[in-house]
Amino acid sequence: MKRVAFSTLGCKLNQADTESLRTLLEREGGWTSVACEEDADLVVVNTCTVTSTADARSRQTIRRVHARNPHAKIVAAGCYTQRAPSELAKLPGVVLLIGAADRARIAPLADDAMAGALRLEVSPISEAATFLDVPVAEMSKNTRAFVTVQEGCSETCTFCIVPKTRGTSRSRNTASVVAQVQVLLEGGVREIVLTGVHLGDYGLDLAGRRLLPELLQEIVELPGLKRVRLSSIEPSTVTPELLDLAARDRRIARHFHIPMQSGSEDVLRAMQRRCPAAQFAELAREIDRRIPHCAIGTDVLCGFPAETEEQFQVTFDLLQDLPLTYLHAFSYSVRPGSGAEHWGDPVPGDVKKRRAGALRRLSDDQNRKFHESQIGEIVEVLLENTRRNEAPFLAGHTDNYLKVEIGPGERSAPLVRARITGLVPCGCSAEMLDES
Repeated sequence: MKRVAFSTLGCKLNQADTESLRTLLEREGGWTSVACEEDADLVVVNTCTVTSTADARSRQTIRRVHARNPHAKIVAAGCYTQRAPSELAKLPGVVLLIGAADRARIAPLADDAMAGALRLEVSPISEAATFLDVPVAEMSKNTRAFVTVQEGCSETCTFCIVPKTRGTSRSRNTASVVAQVQVLLEGGVREIVLTGVHLGDYGLDLAGRRLLPELLQEIVELPGLKRVRLSSIEPSTVTPELLDLAARDRRIARHFHIPMQSGSEDVLRAMQRRCPAAQFAELAREIDRRIPHCAIGTDVLCGFPAETEEQFQVTFDLLQDLPLTYLHAFSYSVRPGSGAEHWGDPVPGDVKKRRAGALRRLSDDQNRKFHESQIGEIVEVLLENTRRNEAPFLAGHTDNYLKVEIGPGERSAPLVRARITGLVPCGCSAEMLDES
């Protein structure tokens, strides 16, 4: 029996990509997936390269896998592999490096690599011209499934390397998306998470231009669906049609993650971002007005080249004033091949760290206030069993992204109704009312 394990870094799209690789290896290569890396003959590490920290974590993961299981062969996939395969080829245990345009061939390539020397299979990203459609029928987390509907990005944000690691924007056929969602629902999945690099661009390249609102409308009508969630979506693509649909249909999760990156118009222009800060602010306020108790998150990049203290303060003040639930604050690092690469990294590291720390404290404060506002609310919780003190402990997430602990008990249904009763360190406590 050939045993394979997986380790995934980075975004939700990477998690969905891992499920596609797992499906290809099982279906076409006869591999059996195992949860523990120490039990595997082959370990696939799906890397991330969004920041230099992500690079370092990818390398650390490969070294850790090799240290724990020196007999296992390692496949490096993902964005870091596409960007700099030679860096990963030097790491111990790596037998195969596979790029975005080559993922469909992972099963035969893995077999070849197991029997021979290091294989480098990283074609130019321009060859990733069509969507890799892998019909994943089941997920490792059987109550929630990530479904990739769009890949690549055609934007030119100067801080970002993603277009050079994932290619230009391309969409999955609508009928294929709906068919996969239907199979997943029949298998017991209750929440679908739609993922993509530039999710809001879904359908622009399809015949007939079946856009994201039309796709969502088809999905919410499928029997068995309890909840569909959008992953990160650019503010310029949150259209009135999309917002109208989200406001009137509770099966669409009350949760928007919308990257802003900066509140300074000058910095946004240097980043070549499409959405001005004022437009982002109005969108956040409109979502808050139209969808009560909606979780709204954003990404902020600290220390972009020549970001001044005044520009950072403009960003901080705007974020403090908006109805946001949480922030993801990142420190800028030069990405080789990005538009801003030649600008260097003039903002000192300690300054970037201080600014990111201030934003994380603001995020903690906003998140606590949002959780406090939910006390007394009746919610639906999608359960994910955890263990505390060796006893089964029921916990899960609401549609508006609250992590909820219900307490010790037996899980008899994937979705339950509960009343929020208070706060705990990782989210909210609740009492179960009934099953949904």
